[in-house]
Amino acid sequence: MTAIKITLSVILSVVTTNYILFFLDNSSTNVTMPIFAGVVGLVSSFVLFDETEAQKKVTVWLMGLSSAISITLGSFLLGFYHLSDVLILFVVFLAFYLARFSIRYFSICMIAFLSIYFTTILNVQFDYVAWYYLSIAIGILYSYFFNFILLKNKPNQVLKKSMHSFHIQTNLILNLVKEMVVSPSLTSRQIKKLDRNLTKLNEYARNISGQLGTTNPGNVWKGIRANELRLYVYDAEMLMQTLSPTIQRLRELQAFQATPFQDALLDVLESIRNVRVLRDDNVMDQLNRAEKAIQALRTQIRYTTSEDQEEWLYLVRRIESIANHVIEGASELHQERVDHSGNYHEEEIVEEDDSTEENRGLYPATKKAIQAVIAGSISVYLGYTLTPTHPYWILLSSFIIFMGTESVGSTFVKANQRTLGTVLGAVVGFGVAQIISNTTVEIAFIFFCIFMAFYLFPVSYSIMIFWITMIIAMLYDLLLGGITQEVMGVRVVDTFIGAYIGLLAATLVFPTKTKDKVAETMTLFLEELSSYIEAYLDHLLGKDSHNNFAEKSFELDQQLDQLRIDSISLRNRPGRLARSGIERWLTVLIAINYFAKHLHSTRHPIPDMDAIIQETLTHTKNYLIVNIKNLTQLIKGQGNITVWELEEDRKIVERYSNLGSSLSQQLFVYKLYYIWRINQSIVTLATDMGATVQSAPSTLEENDK
Repeated sequence: MTAIKITLSVILSVVTTNYILFFLDNSSTNVTMPIFAGVVGLVSSFVLFDETEAQKKVTVWLMGLSSAISITLGSFLLGFYHLSDVLILFVVFLAFYLARFSIRYFSICMIAFLSIYFTTILNVQFDYVAWYYLSIAIGILYSYFFNFILLKNKPNQVLKKSMHSFHIQTNLILNLVKEMVVSPSLTSRQIKKLDRNLTKLNEYARNISGQLGTTNPGNVWKGIRANELRLYVYDAEMLMQTLSPTIQRLRELQAFQATPFQDALLDVLESIRNVRVLRDDNVMDQLNRAEKAIQALRTQIRYTTSEDQEEWLYLVRRIESIANHVIEGASELHQERVDHSGNYHEEEIVEEDDSTEENRGLYPATKKAIQAVIAGSISVYLGYTLTPTHPYWILLSSFIIFMGTESVGSTFVKANQRTLGTVLGAVVGFGVAQIISNTTVEIAFIFFCIFMAFYLFPVSYSIMIFWITMIIAMLYDLLLGGITQEVMGVRVVDTFIGAYIGLLAATLVFPTKTKDKVAETMTLFLEELSSYIEAYLDHLLGKDSHNNFAEKSFELDQQLDQLRIDSISLRNRPGRLARSGIERWLTVLIAINYFAKHLHSTRHPIPDMDAIIQETLTHTKNYLIVNIKNLTQLIKGQGNITVWELEEDRKIVERYSNLGSSLSQQLFVYKLYYIWRINQSIVTLATDMGATVQSAPSTLEENDK
């Protein structure tokens, strides 16, 4: 949709401006005014990063004002020695510096930069600036029209489509799991296919959770609240995540030799797959059918009491429990829709306060602004020295390199991607420009390239740059009266120089090393984990403060996904893996995230606990939080850290399950299995980083002291 909006904005901006000029019989500005209108329409459609639609609407108009002021100043300063260079470098600095206050300022400065750039390459005279105001107005109006009127984003529809995709993905996974249950043997191909679909399901779940932060589901399905829908999505995802390893383990234990049990499990999977919650107005028959299937599976579990079957019975109980949560959540969602009345009120979206950023040293935005202006100054100097006819080509490349990069590693990756895309785009673009001689066909091809660039942008930055470079080749052919092999060769060289000047500045001036960025993201993940663990154990101890564990789980997922993104440059360099250890760290953190999410996936009644068990849980909570804090200190580079094993606490809790035959006691102990696994993973990771390990004293030993 973004590609369509941008392409239509550009096409109609160019066509409308050209028609108006023809109507006014103004040929003094030739083809430059329509093209500039297209540039304004493109940038004002693409560089909108505000969170809300209302903010974006204001930003679009401010971008128009910024472009008008910039092209005026740029053309006026052309007659003064290098003052236009000072102006464009000042805009580069402001683009990154002001972004820490609001992302809107980056959009405003971005279009200002391109307006000044356009003014200099075409030598726009001050007498003709008023005509370009018309181009700006047309570009902004079409951008506003397509973004906020004709093709406006509809969050409610996006949420509805996201839930539809989520349900399709869950049904696909259920079909794959059913095949695993009945197959004579499992193959690696089946397991890999299921894992790929589980990864995609997790992406859908995270997207939905993020949308619920700004979109009220009650506007889509009457009566549904964000927390209810988020919990339902969480339960459904956890059921899918649980099925894969559980089914594999059940096959190893030969649990499916019992035909009635296999049939009962297949019936549960089939009945859940057939429930069309939020899609059908009447799903009670489907929900009742699923409840009966789960009850039948529960009956099979109850009649199977052999001790040698205890391990696989526990695994089946997990499936039964989580499946029951999913159906209960679906029933609640359906009942909310049925019972919806006028007393429903819209949930308020609570905005997080971002004012807690540390004030020690320079802000990251300030560092990037300094890096960009230093790289820009060098680029301008080299531009005048190497290509005086196009002095800002190198500057444009170095400026764009800093967009969306947070570390030296990510800047290195982007520089390589930009260079590769430019080289390929220049070769193909030069060839196409030589073949096409008709101006109309050339303009049509430019529109096609614009669509492809932004349509494929989410796939690869290099592919986007490939199409953008082809656009530039076509524009040079139109604006400069033709394109030569030497011009495109210089363009490629300038891009290469600009990209690596940006990389050099990011490496030498206030560098943020990739490992430092990864360490920062790991720290944020561990802080979220500590909060989650503390809240969960307080819940077990009866200190429930109404925490939304589903939301906290999705926040952990988001932090882990960000860690994957930040560590790409490290993980893509095999020679450094032994030194960085990032692959090992990431593997352990993925395991910790998996264990943490499973804590709340089964919500059995909490059994009565004596004083010893309560003290033990409190003791476990305190030491586990200390271990997380100590791991954080190790990541930050501190030494002489001790982490604590909790084997004694585990023994005390496991003895608790032997004191009675209560199923709730046994399930309670099984649930804490994930706590021990989380702590052991933290101890393992801390040990790899040089920590010493000691056994934590038991609660009895501490009481004796």
